[in-house]
Amino acid sequence: MSTIRDINQTAFRQLKPSIDRNYPYGRFVAIDGGQIVADSADIVDLQRVLAARVNDTREVLVVQAGHEYPDYVDILCGT
Repeated sequence: MSTIRDINQTAFRQLKPSIDRNYPYGRFVAIDGGQIVADSADIVDLQRVLAARVNDTREVLVVQAGHEYPDYVDILCGT
């Protein structure tokens, strides 16, 4: 069973070429339910738009057009 996070990640990998072609470099693009639902040049503005449109903004994937993201990241925490 896929989670919304899995759906959005898969959609991003498929949509990335289109995002990079159709949005200016650095523009914030929001993906929810496997679709682009909003975009903005400003992250704060995008958060406002999402809060008005999306039930659970914690599930939305936000990326920047033209940026490269690693497939995996190790986060190390010191104790």
